[in-house]
Amino acid sequence: MKTVPGILLALAVLTIGCSSDDSTPPPTTGRLRGGVVDIAGGSPLAGVRVVLYDANSNNPVATYSTSVGGTFEADLPAGTYFLRCSKQGYDETPPREISPFPLGVTPGQTTSTTVQMPASTVANAGAISGTVTNAGKGVANVLVVAQSGTNGYSSVTDASGAYAIYNIPASQCTVRAWTSALVSNQIQLSLAAGVEAVNTNLTLSTGTTGTVTGSITFLSTTNIEVDVALLNPLTRQAIPGLSVTTQNTNYAIASVAPGTYLARATYRNDGKVVDPDWIVKNGEPLVTVNGGSASRPFSLTGAIELLSPTNGASSAQPVDVAGTLPTFTWEAYSSADHYIPEVINQSGKVIWGGFSSDWAVRRVLLPKTQTSIRFNADSTATESLVPGRTYRWKVYVSKDDAKEPLGWKLISVSEDQRGLIKIVP
Repeated sequence: MKTVPGILLALAVLTIGCSSDDSTPPPTTGRLRGGVVDIAGGSPLAGVRVVLYDANSNNPVATYSTSVGGTFEADLPAGTYFLRCSKQGYDETPPREISPFPLGVTPGQTTSTTVQMPASTVANAGAISGTVTNAGKGVANVLVVAQSGTNGYSSVTDASGAYAIYNIPASQCTVRAWTSALVSNQIQLSLAAGVEAVNTNLTLSTGTTGTVTGSITFLSTTNIEVDVALLNPLTRQAIPGLSVTTQNTNYAIASVAPGTYLARATYRNDGKVVDPDWIVKNGEPLVTVNGGSASRPFSLTGAIELLSPTNGASSAQPVDVAGTLPTFTWEAYSSADHYIPEVINQSGKVIWGGFSSDWAVRRVLLPKTQTSIRFNADSTATESLVPGRTYRWKVYVSKDDAKEPLGWKLISVSEDQRGLIKIVP
């Protein structure tokens, strides 16, 4: 299981004055004001493709391009959103395996965010662009994935159906569109270094689709209704239109085109998480659809509660933290024997704590009696916290078990959309 946490955000909410006239209707929208800069020098980046998503449904809402000053603005209904940013010569932000940091938009207020993009490490990368159509018309908000070996590179179509995928190594690629109800053709191409393969156009059509069904089992926690979504397994992005909420702890996602998907449950902050022990032992929950019905059940458990510093369960905004050595505190978890803290930087890299790549080594192991620790208390962090940047911290819970190969197993973890902090001077 990858800890999927990461986007590069710095948030500030500014209140807009309201009219004193009681007859004036209250505002129903808020403004999102964004800027995108080079992480190395802070210079603004023009022409960045910014895709805005609804954080609850994971569906794309709109696509923007930054101005010469590296900015964009949008008036939006109240809600929680997240961004994905891409530009040739820069790494996509957040990285494909990282959960984006969410943004809260409040009526009558402006939410400001700055996204910092690192330069791409792919030398002489190519790009792919084109249009996705159905019955001759461009289709908006469709996920397009270019597969190169075992890696995936992606984009979302804009209002005209156009897309552009950047920073792809020279290779043989398979390009396909993913959405609900419609089936895409596939295009094979040989992408040369430093070249953009333009007019790589895809066509959506009706075809045989299937249904993914399942039930939710709750382990040592109360039953609730949760969100379930199907993702592209290469890019870990939700397929537009393939998200539902359970009913009586069961779900059914219809109109699923043939293919293999990564299934995800309870992305929202609802106090529940997918049983981490199951994922460690079995890997990511994949499901293959080829018409008919496919089953993917889930086991959920209660999340460990983060106390400080953290955003609240209903807030999408990182909290300001003074200083670069914060102390992390969490609530004691029933049945815990040890805690494993983890800190992820805004590029999605674990910089302190967590696990080895095979989950066998718990890098910062704390006894059950210890429910707080200062960042880098053991001097093993790979980098320091930097003022102005956003981070996510998590805590895993393990229990000793002599019947397990490692002598222990994971029994809980904190939620992906908690533990969001911004370091301030």
